Amino acid sequence: MSLTAAAFLLTFATGLGLAVLRNPIYGLYTYVAVFYLDAPHRWWGTGLPDLRWSLIAAGVTAVSLLRVTADSARPPWYRTLPAVWLIAYTTWLLIQSPWALDPAEHRECLILFAKFTIVYFLVYRLIDTPARVADFLLAHVLGCLYLGLIALGMDVPGGRLDGVGGPGIDDSNTLGMHAATAAIVGAMLIFATRGWRRAAAVISAPFILNMIVQTGSRGAFLALFAGGVTLLVLRPREKTRLFLALAIVAVLGFGYVASATFWERMQTIESAVKQDADIDDSAEGRIEQFKAGIRMFAAHPLGVGHRGFVVLSPSYLEQKYLTSAGARSSHNTFITTLVEQGVPGAVMYSLLWAWVLKECARARGWAKRTRPLLEVSLIAAVSGGLIVVLIGGQFADFLKVEVQIWLLGLLASLEGYYATTSRGSINSGKADDVRSAIAARHRAYRTPVFHKDPSTERAHVGRFGRN
Repeated sequence: MSLTAAAFLLTFATGLGLAVLRNPIYGLYTYVAVFYLDAPHRWWGTGLPDLRWSLIAAGVTAVSLLRVTADSARPPWYRTLPAVWLIAYTTWLLIQSPWALDPAEHRECLILFAKFTIVYFLVYRLIDTPARVADFLLAHVLGCLYLGLIALGMDVPGGRLDGVGGPGIDDSNTLGMHAATAAIVGAMLIFATRGWRRAAAVISAPFILNMIVQTGSRGAFLALFAGGVTLLVLRPREKTRLFLALAIVAVLGFGYVASATFWERMQTIESAVKQDADIDDSAEGRIEQFKAGIRMFAAHPLGVGHRGFVVLSPSYLEQKYLTSAGARSSHNTFITTLVEQGVPGAVMYSLLWAWVLKECARARGWAKRTRPLLEVSLIAAVSGGLIVVLIGGQFADFLKVEVQIWLLGLLASLEGYYATTSRGSINSGKADDVRSAIAARHRAYRTPVFHKDPSTERAHVGRFGRN
């Protein structure tokens, strides 16, 4: 075992020990670190046992959190819509098990969604103030910085970066989308934070953008653009000039790191939309997969279980659209859900994203009000990140991407926080109760309190400076 692997084990044990003995949030950050480090599959992780490190971290953190009383001022986690979706979707996967066409893959998906439910619970319960949301988003950005540094030293044959991320983000399309969410939230951290947090986000930006370019993913590029438009719409109105200046710098920076090969691939997007003679094989294949998915759903309205699209694909697609293994997965998240989880899955998926779009519309209203800069910036960042996942999911299957679980937890947490403080602004007594509850929670966690006066909508003062 290498010294680096031994250091990983020591840090892992220390993080979980602090979660049990002091504050469960240490366990959550240990989980995020494990997600990005992917120790067993790195050269320095040789000799480490091939355990479910992230599941262990999530489990220990969840058990540690059970001893902490939840804030009565916030809605219980299981009453938020993303939690209802996760519980219902996991239950439907369990019900589908007897008729799933690929039982082993279906069982893995069931376990994964059960873990996602735990992760959502942890994010919602622990990341309960704007300050903590900002720190968690920064951890996401720094994790992508780590992957970006690894990508710098890798050859990218054909303009597609693969094998850099860990499980779930190791292919070019998923990695590109995942990095695009970090680029979007990192932009708002540069915009709204100060000190070392802003410096860390600034340093991370070029490496993350370069990694997106290296993936050569058209879907990730369109998703990044859509996320940027979302930030423009949800930006704090009083800082429009600063926002536009930073946006121009970001566009110029992206243009600088983008390669000729990348732009050649992006030019095929127009051909795919027009379906003209210049359409490339992958774009044409996606269109045929969409048509095949509709026919699969018509024949199996209750779904065929996880990875069922792959099992059925030889019967619904011509040989030229299949891989060398003789099968093909879907390249559209909604079609994947429609085929594999049928009507119930498609309805649940649609309701989830309808809620996300509703929250984005509400965030636009907050952007026009006199609210602290950090609050408005964070809701824009999280909303923009989720739009990246939604748009990217039109070009690849992102049903099982973990970053959407993080962002859903953050969005629900921010929504609960804002709703609570808004109600408090109407009733000064309630406002005092809210402030007291938040302060007591942070004293229990032995972490600095993030001051906020709901009754006067004063700006945040503290470790993020005065906005």
